[in-house]
Amino acid sequence: MSLNYSYSIELQGVILNIAFKTERLLIRFAQIADAAELLKLVNQANFIKYIGDKGIHTLDDAKKYIKDSFIAAHKEHGFGPYMITLHDETVVGIVGFYQRATMQHPDLGFALKVGFEKKGYIFEAATILLYNRHKLGIKDVCAITSTANLGSQNSLYKLGFTEVGKAVINADKTTIKVFIYD
Repeated sequence: MSLNYSYSIELQGVILNIAFKTERLLIRFAQIADAAELLKLVNQANFIKYIGDKGIHTLDDAKKYIKDSFIAAHKEHGFGPYMITLHDETVVGIVGFYQRATMQHPDLGFALKVGFEKKGYIFEAATILLYNRHKLGIKDVCAITSTANLGSQNSLYKLGFTEVGKAVINADKTTIKVFIYD
């Protein structure tokens, strides 16, 4: 897997800040121009079912979410969520490390747009992040999934995570599975 860390490219007149590059993917910092794609992603049925309704229902909501969750996390923690794109800049999903008040370690999270599942994109994107986590100041990593999200659980097992138990971390009292990266 080829690796380039933190550089910029110009695509169709727009400067994109790339965090990581693999053979097929760019793992890049989100920008406000990603709002329409993020809006589609977070309103997909599977996203709402397995991750939850983030209350992002308009383009302005998506822009605010990018500022408050993506950009702010990188500024505060030195890591956060990234956009996953193909080399032609087609957005396929998101991946990143999240610092939650209820979790001891940053957790790996990911989601794909419909039509991009089962192509190995999550494995490829998450592998490059896990390999480079120390550059982001991260030693230990965990992950969480809904108990029904077998696809994400299988991805975590393939990445080398081990299930360590269940927890309730949200106000809705939903039980989740907790994994640790070995």
